[in-house]
Amino acid sequence: MTIWNGLTSAALLGSGRGLPPIHLPGRLNALLAETEAENRLLRAAGILAVADLAAWTVSPATDPTPAPALPETAAPVTEPKLTSVLAQMIENNQTLLLAESCRLLAATGRCLPPRWLPPALELGRKSVALREPLRQALGQRGVWLAAQNPDWKFATLAGTDPDEQRLWDEGDAEQRAAFLRRLRATDPVEARQRLELAFPGEIARARAILLPTLGEHLTLEDEPFLAAVLANDRSKEVRQCAAALLSRLPASALAQRMMARLDSCVRRERKLLRTVTLIEPPAAFAPDWKDDALEEQPPAGLKLGERAWWLRQIVSYTPLRWWEDKLALDPSGVLAVAGKSEWKAALLAGFRTALNHQPGHPAWTLAVLEHGGFSHQDAASLALTLPPAEADAALQRILAATDKASLAVQVIESADFIWSAALWQIALKKLPGWLAQSDWRFQQSLPLLAHRVPPTALAVDLSGPELLCFADAFTAFSAILKQRRSLYRCLDLFPAASVPSALTPG
Repeated sequence: MTIWNGLTSAALLGSGRGLPPIHLPGRLNALLAETEAENRLLRAAGILAVADLAAWTVSPATDPTPAPALPETAAPVTEPKLTSVLAQMIENNQTLLLAESCRLLAATGRCLPPRWLPPALELGRKSVALREPLRQALGQRGVWLAAQNPDWKFATLAGTDPDEQRLWDEGDAEQRAAFLRRLRATDPVEARQRLELAFPGEIARARAILLPTLGEHLTLEDEPFLAAVLANDRSKEVRQCAAALLSRLPASALAQRMMARLDSCVRRERKLLRTVTLIEPPAAFAPDWKDDALEEQPPAGLKLGERAWWLRQIVSYTPLRWWEDKLALDPSGVLAVAGKSEWKAALLAGFRTALNHQPGHPAWTLAVLEHGGFSHQDAASLALTLPPAEADAALQRILAATDKASLAVQVIESADFIWSAALWQIALKKLPGWLAQSDWRFQQSLPLLAHRVPPTALAVDLSGPELLCFADAFTAFSAILKQRRSLYRCLDLFPAASVPSALTPG
């Protein structure tokens, strides 16, 4: 029976019937001394309520007093205006705004106000995406507080040196993956050996997070471990990740098998006065293909026949350089050949997946984008595999080429970085047309667009167009912009050149 249960029972029965003894741990008990029964009950309830705000479960047992927090190295927020801005974000569960705020606080040597650490930590418990930026802005008091509550374990190592062993021993999967990536940069062999030793004891989700770290400084020395994962892991996602990593190594056994399979699908034929390249899928699915993470049946809902599906998968795991060597063409030339094939859709989809598996091929990415042959939605998906600056530039061309609100939704939801001024200006000019299409998904994504606005454009005025069915979305959009403006001003980060930019119906 908890202390709360006892207090609730006494309150329901009435303290006049006799209040059972209340024992609180440590010095809390002294707060109940020399008070009447009614006051003792109410005071105990008040103490427990305050403890609940800090997510501290008060137990009658006498626990050792925790060591005090380390001296604060960051400056806690104390200004009333900034505290109010942060409090509103936390109270309204605005994790995207809070994440941006935490990054800005950390960049300016600040940390969250102590009063709001418990609810901020609770939001971090619920939102994995918030955890990393939150860790940056907790300060020493927040780290100390997190250590008092097992639910906040994700934050107990906040502020720890990125290369400290504790991150690998005690961190969550994301922290341990970040540790491995840093270690791969200085000692790739040591990083792989650590992962190899720990891998069998990890759950599938953790294995899927940790394995991609081998993509940093990947060499043939990593092949035996990756091949073992491909052959033995129980998780489909982990096996596919291992296959994708091996496809980056042209000399690996998996890459060699994929190239041999694809080689049998490509042939040259003499037709009339010219030689043409023909590409056809395999005629049958070989039993051993499953050992390489290939699947015989296409996923439900995918509009591809079995042979096209096999071709798409093989292309996705074949080193891109093979195509250039095989056809003696650059990426644009390879795509021109693929575009003339009866199996064009499967080939282009395979190339897009291969670019995800094999980063670092900008010539291929740009060639695929320029070659086209697929929808604006597919082009946007491909552009988003690029680093943010390059993705931003590609998205400018894609958004400028169409007025579809459905594409705007995809870009708003997927391009989860602060956009350049150029990309935002394109979106701003397109906004009246998107609104006029009355797309309900666009209405839902409009508040999210406010998070993409660059700081130099935060003073934008969206007083029109005033479409009644979008009034709520505009209200939320404007509110988020107002909060971001206040945040930047409070931190003296508001760009001096930022001036209002009115949007008028087009």
